[in-house]
Amino acid sequence: MNKQVSEHERWLFVSDVDDTLTGDDDALAKLMDALAAARDWVVLAYNSSRPCASLRQTFREKPQMLTPDFLVGAMGTEIEDGASGEVVAAYSARLDGWQRDRIQAMMATMPFTPHPEAFQTRFKASYDVPDEDSYRQVLARLQAEDIDAKVVYSGGKNLDIIPRAAGKAAVIDFLRQSLQIPAEQVVVAGDSGNDVDMFVDPYKGIVVANADPELKARRGDNIYQAQARHAAGVLEGLRHWGVL
Repeated sequence: MNKQVSEHERWLFVSDVDDTLTGDDDALAKLMDALAAARDWVVLAYNSSRPCASLRQTFREKPQMLTPDFLVGAMGTEIEDGASGEVVAAYSARLDGWQRDRIQAMMATMPFTPHPEAFQTRFKASYDVPDEDSYRQVLARLQAEDIDAKVVYSGGKNLDIIPRAAGKAAVIDFLRQSLQIPAEQVVVAGDSGNDVDMFVDPYKGIVVANADPELKARRGDNIYQAQARHAAGVLEGLRHWGVL
């Protein structure tokens, strides 16, 4: 990784994108203005369940969004340099060896619809499932077939299968160690169940007011429940934690 952290770059801020940053364009512009003024001491990363290629389309549609230092996509299975798009190969190398072909073959025997091809990646297989029982069925089949993988169930309908070493939290740990930023100086923000993985002590969390119940249920001294929605809630949280 080429980026270095100066003595003034004291924070790593990692945020989900859809319905956390997006959802209110005026609030998004205000948040981005505040972050732009803090680039000397804030390393910015966007962390989404969508692949990086899909996220870059969002940037084209919302030019007010800052180019992040790092772009994390596909449920914590890929990292790119925000400006150049160069893949962070050291992280991808950690995920080599997982058995996507076996997973795909197994899921083909189950009555679940794959997500569109644009959301399927080398290290992520995603499906629509009707309920939590379906999630448990997939877990049982993976165990029965001795396939080592992590399964993320969120929103009551989304099921993502990724390598055991991957995930939204795994990416943050990789980034902060690479950048030599203490865990106490990491702030995360999210709105949905698939963001729960990021809310790890001693990281400081921001839960926006429009968050799903499964994320709003997270409580603790290191979790701030914002009163505002979307980007306004993120800005509120960053001010609460003293980042801005």
